[in-house]
Amino acid sequence: MKRTAPPARRALLVALSTLALGIPCCAGGDLSPSSEVKGLRVLAVTADLPYAAAPLGGGVTFEMTYADAPEGGAGPRPVQIMWLGGCVNPPVGIDEHIGCLPQLLGAAQEFAPGGAAEDGENEETEDAPRLFDRDDMTAEQSGEPGKSRFRMVLPDDIFEGARPTETESFYASAYVFFAVCAGTTRVASSPLEAGFPLECVGEDGAVLGPDSFVVGYTQVYVFADRRLNANPPVTGLTVKLGGSEVALDDDGLPVVARCDRPEEEQAQGCSPPAPEDDGCTEYDIEAIVGDVAEPDVEAAGLGGPPAREAIWVDYYTDGGGFDGARRLVSDATRGFLGGHGTTWTPPAEPGRVSLWAVVHDTRGGASVVRREVRVE
Repeated sequence: MKRTAPPARRALLVALSTLALGIPCCAGGDLSPSSEVKGLRVLAVTADLPYAAAPLGGGVTFEMTYADAPEGGAGPRPVQIMWLGGCVNPPVGIDEHIGCLPQLLGAAQEFAPGGAAEDGENEETEDAPRLFDRDDMTAEQSGEPGKSRFRMVLPDDIFEGARPTETESFYASAYVFFAVCAGTTRVASSPLEAGFPLECVGEDGAVLGPDSFVVGYTQVYVFADRRLNANPPVTGLTVKLGGSEVALDDDGLPVVARCDRPEEEQAQGCSPPAPEDDGCTEYDIEAIVGDVAEPDVEAAGLGGPPAREAIWVDYYTDGGGFDGARRLVSDATRGFLGGHGTTWTPPAEPGRVSLWAVVHDTRGGASVVRREVRVE
């Protein structure tokens, strides 16, 4: 008999699923492009071991890169980041991560007054791994890659309930959930309506919306054959004009000219092209990524041709806009493609602007690089 998720689980799914790929820029309405950082955004959560080989040893460390750019130019805010871990091999279903809901609800209760997490974290012991943690981030840490970290030890019996793949290799999986709040995090007064066991409130006690509260999850795999997957390295982010690197100021920041065109009219992937005579300069932006794709056993299949993981890069900015913000670096069958840069038009307002590149592979690996630019 087919089972359907109860309302609370469906609400949780809606809240979590919006984080995975972002909202496409051609979705219509007044939605901002997914590459444009407005309000509070989580740009990446990376694991040092996307495939955690057995024996598990020291576990897996997760790092988050977030950015806060509230409307009105007020600048980044201090935020609280909550990590909830410990969910391993949830029941198989169409939405497998929803099987973590009982553990997630239980861990969330620890954040209630008098709960074990009232001080923000639980210390790991020999018999009890760390299941939750809290990082209080300063405004200055907004945008810096990997400033919030969470370490989760995977159990020795993780292969109990492991499942076979099409190539008959067994694997297990583990999930970590997170919540980022530009206010104070507390147990949700109405989890069904909130869509998540935790909620974010401001100084006046009012529940804050998605510009100030982001929730999501990430997943790692463990294969019985001890295969690994390295995060695809990104070694820099270039800012060029006419094929040459842009000149740097005394702080080592590339200096670019502001664009007099209103920011909402700048090219943003799916937006109509801007007039050529508007006086705005477009700069070439490119993440430095080499031919780093690794063999992918599962993609090749049983008796299929050799295949490698696909790799792509997503670009983000908190000022100006890109002419296309997602680029393919390496194709599973064609290999390394090269030429994975984009063009960026600066904003109208002068000041410091951040550019980010998040490089992904199709097996859960990711790496982040940030570069600040001075707009004059």
